[in-house]
Amino acid sequence: MKDKLADVTFWLAMEIAKSDPPVNLNEIYQGSLELDYLYQILTNKAQSHWRIAHKEELTPVLINNAFFRAIALLYDRGLEYERSRGAKETIWVKDLLHLPI
Repeated sequence: MKDKLADVTFWLAMEIAKSDPPVNLNEIYQGSLELDYLYQILTNKAQSHWRIAHKEELTPVLINNAFFRAIALLYDRGLEYERSRGAKETIWVKDLLHLPI
């Protein structure tokens, strides 16, 4: 089950990341109507994908855990990205690209 949880989490994270318009993870992480909508759409899509592609039924608990792990993964990744943009280690990159510091 652990491997399947990781696979479903990754699949959901990729679906969230490629959504157009982009998902506002700050709002979603706080809880919102958008989160409820995204949850319904993507968990159904994941269940359908796994049923067709892998001939497996995902349990509601697995899908629920994978969805919220995917949100947390993307949110944490966004936070780390924002932190690293202001870090001393990235100043040389900004200089190289002629970006404002």
